[in-house]
Amino acid sequence: MKINRSFLEEVRKQEFLSKILILSIPLLFIGFFFYYPIGWIIKLAFFTDKNTPTLKYFVTIFKDPYTFFVLKFTFKEAFISALITLIIGFPGAFIISHYKFKGKSLILSLTTVPFVLPSVLVALGFIVLFGKNGYLNNFLINVLHFKTPVSILYTFPAIIMVHAFYNFPIILRVVGSAWDGLPDKLTFAAKSLGANNFQTFWKVTFPMLLPAIVSSFTLVFMFCFLSFVIILVIGGARFATIEVSIYTYYNVFSDFHMGSALAILQALFSITFVYIYMKSGSLIRSGVFSRTLLPKKNLFHYTKDFSLSLAYFLFVTMLILLPIVIIFLNAFYIPFTHKFTLSNLRNLFLSKFNYITGVSQIRVILNSFMFAILTMFLSTSLSLGISYGIRNLKKGKNIFLSLIMLPIAVSPVTIALSFLIAFQKFGWVLDTFVAIAVAHTLIALPFAVKILSPAVDSMPLSYVFAAESLGMRRIRVFFSVDLNILKKILLASLVFSFAISIGEFGATLMLYRNAYITMPVALYRFLSGRHFGIASAMGALLALISILAFIAMDRINKEITIA
Repeated sequence: MKINRSFLEEVRKQEFLSKILILSIPLLFIGFFFYYPIGWIIKLAFFTDKNTPTLKYFVTIFKDPYTFFVLKFTFKEAFISALITLIIGFPGAFIISHYKFKGKSLILSLTTVPFVLPSVLVALGFIVLFGKNGYLNNFLINVLHFKTPVSILYTFPAIIMVHAFYNFPIILRVVGSAWDGLPDKLTFAAKSLGANNFQTFWKVTFPMLLPAIVSSFTLVFMFCFLSFVIILVIGGARFATIEVSIYTYYNVFSDFHMGSALAILQALFSITFVYIYMKSGSLIRSGVFSRTLLPKKNLFHYTKDFSLSLAYFLFVTMLILLPIVIIFLNAFYIPFTHKFTLSNLRNLFLSKFNYITGVSQIRVILNSFMFAILTMFLSTSLSLGISYGIRNLKKGKNIFLSLIMLPIAVSPVTIALSFLIAFQKFGWVLDTFVAIAVAHTLIALPFAVKILSPAVDSMPLSYVFAAESLGMRRIRVFFSVDLNILKKILLASLVFSFAISIGEFGATLMLYRNAYITMPVALYRFLSGRHFGIASAMGALLALISILAFIAMDRINKEITIA
């Protein structure tokens, strides 16, 4: 089809004007709800109450024994957690990249489940399983006749264990995918020259895998560095991190200056980690090469390899499934009487007032769904506008994207703290559902942009030109053509944003009022009050919602890949 040049110019002019209009909405949203509050954080970090410039709050961080210990401990726990996670995930990455076997896709899906579960839910599973009155100690005392319970929780190894459980799928996926894309011909050439397996790995395979290792390690390190609820619940008072200290300075000491200084320092570290992750991620050679020389081995044909792989995946499966299964079991089981009950589940859906949450459990559930629905539509709509606004943008696209993606480097607790400082006089923000809905949207927005932007960029314009040449207005073309082409990727963004919101804890804990308490916060309050039965019932429901969201995302992703 030949399209008139003047018609193309007119279309491009209209596209440019529409881009300005489309971008103005997300820019105003991000500017007012992110950069304006962060500006207040920066002011409190660098200025005294008398508006005098100062660096004393940052100096205090490094001079004060407590804050300096917190800083060192945060780096220590994040590094060790990422290292252990790498060690656990690396064998799995080797197996999935070198062997073919039935059930491989199921195992890959199963290993991703911890990563989509809310962190407070993971904490609940480990408390019920490894607590002093948990299932493990009950087994050790009643069956193996241990005299005293084993103390696992509220220790440094417990933090490492939970972080490794939560993040090892990243190593498995990223390193496994990169390893699968390496060329066999290089390792084959090295072996033909007399190199043994270790020499081949160290001198050929490892250098090519290094970008993927650095990328996945950095991502895990960043997640552990920003960890909040795991430290708060599993670590205990002795193991405070920067994130927990920001929360403490606000809630306990009401010291906004020190809390802001810590938040700025943490954000600077996070931006550095994001840069390293993106830089190393761009060097990953996954998918560039294909295994043309040798087919993958069938795992079932190699007895020793099969036995070791089976032992590894049994260990991983137990690590993944046991804490989740225990939550569901504890929702229907009373450990002290050894009887099954439906009372916890029944109490979950009662409409009566609960003194722990301040509202009924059904209100808590409805609140979570309300915020999740608001988040998925707000984040997807805004990211769609951003994706169209920067489409075919040649100059400044990376800078603009960096400004949009910056919330990913700022922790949820810091976002909430910035709201509490900046919007003190904005009752319509802090005293209503708006604050939580906006915070969830800011957290989900970078991921939604990451999902939608490549799809919008790659969408062919020929359909738009053809529809407009037939007399259709651009807005009608958008709803009739564009959305139809993008419907699967839009669904992926909606589900992903829903999953992020339904499990969000840090920002919600800082911002909620009793009327707007959500399931993760209610779960935390039940845990704090040691009401493990009702906590497990709510946790089971939250786990079910998260797993269903994961299944939906996994299925959508496969459909998009096939398409």
